[in-house]
Amino acid sequence: MKKIISIIMALAMLVTPVNITSVKADQIYNIEKSSQSQITENKIEKLISSQKADIRTGTVKIENKKLESISLPRANYGTINQAATTLKKAMLAHQSTLYVFVKSKSSAADQIYYDIEDKAASVTDNPVEGDYMFWDISNRDVSYRAQKSNGYYLYQFLIKIKYFTTLEQRSLVDDKVNQIIEELGFTSETTDYEKVKAVYDYVCKHVTYAKSLDDEIVFTAYSALYNGEAVCQGYAQLIYRILKQLGISVRVIPGYGKDKTVRHGWNIVKLGDYYYNLDATWDSQLSQAGIRYRYFLKGDNFKDHTRDDQYKNSNFYRNYPMAASDYISDVQNEQSEKTKNSFFENQKTKIKNISKNKIKLKKVKNATGYKIQYSPNKKFKKKVRTIKTKKTTYKIKKLKKGKTYYIRYKAYRNSSEGQVSTDWSKTKKIKLKK
Repeated sequence: MKKIISIIMALAMLVTPVNITSVKADQIYNIEKSSQSQITENKIEKLISSQKADIRTGTVKIENKKLESISLPRANYGTINQAATTLKKAMLAHQSTLYVFVKSKSSAADQIYYDIEDKAASVTDNPVEGDYMFWDISNRDVSYRAQKSNGYYLYQFLIKIKYFTTLEQRSLVDDKVNQIIEELGFTSETTDYEKVKAVYDYVCKHVTYAKSLDDEIVFTAYSALYNGEAVCQGYAQLIYRILKQLGISVRVIPGYGKDKTVRHGWNIVKLGDYYYNLDATWDSQLSQAGIRYRYFLKGDNFKDHTRDDQYKNSNFYRNYPMAASDYISDVQNEQSEKTKNSFFENQKTKIKNISKNKIKLKKVKNATGYKIQYSPNKKFKKKVRTIKTKKTTYKIKKLKKGKTYYIRYKAYRNSSEGQVSTDWSKTKKIKLKK
């Protein structure tokens, strides 16, 4: 989440309390609703590319206000996980102000807060937690105080949160979602695909893009359900909320639209082994011309959609593997190249054996080849030689007898997304007898 909220912190040691930041969540936006009443096929691309959005990216300000010190025994300072649990409970209860207390060996206060929030907003099976909860937050103001004691840093975080909706509105969303699911008439025979399509059709039919952004309620599923309008954040939050209750794995994906300057958001949903993109906001606008499913269950190469960095890194792709192509019922899909690369990069490397100057490597699945490095310098700072090979057994030449060398290797893979590599193996040393 740290890329989204763009929190800036400055560490305050011992006696000086410092404000971290006032953070406005980086809302995700879509194109504005066209004034045209009809959309024809040859005007679609022009429509999407010509729309403008109100750019309201996350704002950051540093305040020189002092955080009042709270005297607590060291035992009352907990772990990041404990702080995350406290924060999550507060968010679910729409608590506006809270303290959390953390004891850590780390002096990186900003990273500690990021970790707390990431864990608090992690996705669960509960439909009102995870992305639904996180994207209901309008902004948060975070201050902290740090004191070093017996080798630990004791942090006091003061967190102030503003929400888009009230608890009453969240309860009304719960009621409406239950009503929609009942009306859709799902049975034990209904497939996940049929559920996703029915929910998608419902949202595209009943929600239009908000005419005004003056009231922040348009960023919510509540507005989509009760006002019949929302911006893309509200669309994506509603899709998440309903599908999550149906037991389908789904995420909200923030990023950019066509020209990479307009903030936008959409969903990914799991069908079978892989995830697919769907954008109800854009499809709802095209449906008035009878053009449907242009952005429904698309593969990883999702035209005009660029994810924020933390939603396109290897770790995210391992947790949410994307399909290479669009969804087709009863057709086995393949992993996208980015997904393949993410799993490749995470494979472990190991030097299995070194005998004299002959090295045997652990084979890495889907490797194009291997890079072997050796050097007389343990940290590989100088006199480093790199060898490329496609074999897992290699004889290193020109090693001087009586001299110690340090050896490591990594596997690499060439793909349409570029070359990716595993981490380096653990270093082993070799010394040829004189």
